[in-house]
Amino acid sequence: MITAGMIGAGTQALGGLISMGQGLFGKKKRQREIDQLIAERPKYEIPKEVGQDVEMRRNLVNARLDEQQDLVNNINTDKANSLNRVQSSSGSLEDMLALGASADAQSQDALMKARVSGAQERSARREGMSEALSNLAGFRDQAFKLNELDPYNQKVKMTMDNNKASRSMITGGMKAMGAGMTNLGTAGNAAGLEGSFFSGVK
Repeated sequence: MITAGMIGAGTQALGGLISMGQGLFGKKKRQREIDQLIAERPKYEIPKEVGQDVEMRRNLVNARLDEQQDLVNNINTDKANSLNRVQSSSGSLEDMLALGASADAQSQDALMKARVSGAQERSARREGMSEALSNLAGFRDQAFKLNELDPYNQKVKMTMDNNKASRSMITGGMKAMGAGMTNLGTAGNAAGLEGSFFSGVK
């Protein structure tokens, strides 16, 4: 005769067996779900404006200083025009030499200022290029963290959790099944059943 105790013990043993199966065979399924979840994680993209800024500043660094070149051209043109006016008006060699010396002094002063201004402009452009590259490096670090490092760490943690859960299900299932079988034998003996299975449980 099957008793309630035997049914309960059998259910306990069956539950343990199911838990073991979930631990053994469900592990791969759960890992596939983890892999899919990581693969579907949104990717961070560096804003296009960051790259455009770098390109613009690189072009500036390599570009001519048009304002400085225009200033040099204007100085030379003014000097030539002044000499032509003196030559046309008096034609005196002394006047032309005096004007030429004065124009040379003014030109040298203007050229020196132009060189200083040009050096400052080039320095500012190089500094801007350096800042743009540093900014780009920061965005690249951010992209690496969000697209590579964080997903890797997440996958490692979820995989370890899955392995731990599988071991727990297997161990718990074995204990439950063993306890259920023991209880089943005990319940069978109590019901007066005979046989090798029940006689082995005292």
